[in-house]
Amino acid sequence: MHRGISNLARLTAVPVLALAAASCSVAPPAAPAQPTGDPGTSGGHTTATPSATATHTRQRSPFAGLAGYLAHRTGVVTAAVYDRRSGRTWIYHPGVRQNAASIVKVEIMGAALHEAETARRRLSVDEQALIQAMIENSNNDAATAVLAKIGGPGALKRFDMLAGLAGTTPSTLKYIPGTPLPGWGLTKTTALDEVRLIKRFAYPNSLLSSRDREYGLNLMEHVESDQAWGISGGVPTDATIALKNGWLPLANRGWQINSIGWVSGRGRDYVLAILSNRAPSYPYGVETVSAIARLVFAALGR
Repeated sequence: MHRGISNLARLTAVPVLALAAASCSVAPPAAPAQPTGDPGTSGGHTTATPSATATHTRQRSPFAGLAGYLAHRTGVVTAAVYDRRSGRTWIYHPGVRQNAASIVKVEIMGAALHEAETARRRLSVDEQALIQAMIENSNNDAATAVLAKIGGPGALKRFDMLAGLAGTTPSTLKYIPGTPLPGWGLTKTTALDEVRLIKRFAYPNSLLSSRDREYGLNLMEHVESDQAWGISGGVPTDATIALKNGWLPLANRGWQINSIGWVSGRGRDYVLAILSNRAPSYPYGVETVSAIARLVFAALGR
């Protein structure tokens, strides 16, 4: 269960450019408490995509109340959710691409697991240590090392195509311009692609073995306590939550705040991805994505 994570000391917020990009190895600013009040109830721009197994009953979009809430928030949000019970996928602002920040680390993990599986070998002890630090602690140096080991952005793109992430473009930059921050944080992606990625871990498929899926989910269920926001918003402690978050400060463009993951329990089984940019601060962006996650959890229980 997700709530078994350790309590690590939270560090005081540091100036924007001193933060390591996209969920750095230094702890982020302390996440705010769950925002009060529920998101609004007015409609939003959503697209429902039923799968081959989808039911034909009418079901209200879990993003139906999102536009009303976001009308009073700063920033641009795109989101997608796949509900396994109905087989349906909903997208809020389809086609919008944003910076991945540290959620790209799940993509890197998937590529590393697939590479090892294709080579018919187990991950080495060193590789496991790097991947664990990359996911649980969001360590940037570990992510850079794993990405280099699998063959860089070109290898990541090949995995993306196998995983069906057609709207994702790995960054080829070594650093984010004007900063010492790793360039992979500027990988472009869509909320739908991130749902497709997490589905590869949450549900059986031909790309990742059950052993690799369980390995990846276990790491995402044990992220540091100060990084357990976003997808976990509104989810009771007895449900399973596997998530990865990303945050990236960009000069004069606010914060990129992302959250992706899987929720199972309390009559729900879904994969959710929320991407947001131009948040005026880290806590503000965390509050936004956590409120959206709360809205989705409530809606999918009806």
